[in-house]
Amino acid sequence: MRNDIISELPESLITQILLWLPTKDSIKTSVLSTRWRNLWLNEWIATAVDSGIQHLDFETKNPLLLKDLMPMNIYKSKTLVSLKLVCVELENPKIVVSLPCLKIMHLEKIWYGYDGPLVVEKLISGCPVLEDLTVVRIHDKDIQAMPLLHVRSLTLKIFRLMFNLEMTTRPILVEIDAPNLKYISFKARQSDKIMVKNLSSLFKIDLDTDFGSSSLEPHDLRKRRDIIRDVLTGISSVRHMIISQRTLEVIHGYSKLGPIPKFHHLTHLKAAFSSTSLQLLLAFLESCPNLKNLILDFSVSTEPEQIDHTNVPRCITSTLECIEINKLIRKEATGIKLVQYFLENSPILKKLKLNFTFTYSLMSMTHLPLDHIFKMYRTSRKRSRRCKVIIPYQARA
Repeated sequence: MRNDIISELPESLITQILLWLPTKDSIKTSVLSTRWRNLWLNEWIATAVDSGIQHLDFETKNPLLLKDLMPMNIYKSKTLVSLKLVCVELENPKIVVSLPCLKIMHLEKIWYGYDGPLVVEKLISGCPVLEDLTVVRIHDKDIQAMPLLHVRSLTLKIFRLMFNLEMTTRPILVEIDAPNLKYISFKARQSDKIMVKNLSSLFKIDLDTDFGSSSLEPHDLRKRRDIIRDVLTGISSVRHMIISQRTLEVIHGYSKLGPIPKFHHLTHLKAAFSSTSLQLLLAFLESCPNLKNLILDFSVSTEPEQIDHTNVPRCITSTLECIEINKLIRKEATGIKLVQYFLENSPILKKLKLNFTFTYSLMSMTHLPLDHIFKMYRTSRKRSRRCKVIIPYQARA
C-alpha cells in the first residue's frame, strides 16, 4: 500500500501549499482528510483576521470540523466589528482577549468543552464596546456541575440567550449585570436559572422560562421563590414585555407565595395563554397598572375556563387603549366571552383587533360567517363609545 507522502509533510509546509493554490483548488483539498480541512479553514480565517476584516460570519455544516477550528488570532483582532460563529469549537484562550472594536457577537451551537462559561466571559470582558450579544447553547454533557455564566458589561444594550431544547444538557445559572441593557431575550429550558442586576435601563424583555422550576407544585416553587422574586423585581422597570404561557403559569404559582412586583412602567404586553389560563393572565394584569397596549396569542384547550367577570384589573378600566387577540376560532365559546369581557369592561378602549384562524374542516362545521361575528361585536354592548372593532378583511373572506 502506498504511503500518503503529502499528508506526512509538516503543517507549515501544507499550509504554504494551500496558500499557493487558487481558492477553488484549496477548497477541493478539504475532501482529503480532516487534517487538510482544518488546516485550510484555520489558515483562511487567520489570514482574514490578520488582513483587517471587520465582519466575520462563519458556519460549518460538517460536525467533523468542530475540533480545533478557530485560530487563536481571532481573540486579538483590532478591526473586527461583528463576529458570528455557528457550529465551531472555541478553546479557552491562554492569552488576554482584546477585541477593541467588536460591537456585535453571535455565538451559536459552540463547542466550549469544560470551560464553556469561562470562554464566553473572557470574550465579553475583552470587548470594551460590545453592544449586541447572542448566545445559543450547545451540548455540554462533559460539564459535571451546574456552570455559572456571568454576563457583565457596561456597554451591552442587547442580549439574547437561547437554549437548544432538543439536546440534553446540564442546567446553567446565568447572572446578568448590564446597567445599559435595553433589550433582553431569555428562552430557557426547565432547570435553567437566571439572575439579574442593574437593569434600570431595560426597555424590552422577551421571557420564556420557568425560572428553574421542575413543576408548579408549591414545594418546588418555594425552592425558587427568591430567584423568581429577584428576577421580577430586577426587570420591573421594563416598558415592553413578551411573556410565554409557562412563564405566566410559574408567576401565578409564585403569587400564592408572595406578591408580584408592580410593573409601573409597562405599557406594552404580548402574552401567550390558553382558554384554561385566563385567570392567570388577569392576575398578572393586576401588576400592570399603566398598561396601554395588549396583544394576546390565544389557544383553545379541551377544558375551557369560565371568566370571572367580577375580576377586572385596574389597567383594563383606566389605561388600556388597544387590544389585539390572535388565533381566535369562530363560535368558540371562551374566545367569544373573552372579547365580550374586554368590550364590557374597558371604558377608554380605542381599538380591538380580532385575528381569526381556522381550517377548512372548521369552516365546514361552522355556520356563522365572520361577517356576522363582525356585526355582532360592533353592535354588542361596549363601555367605550370610541372603540373600533377590527377584523382583517382576509379573515372574513
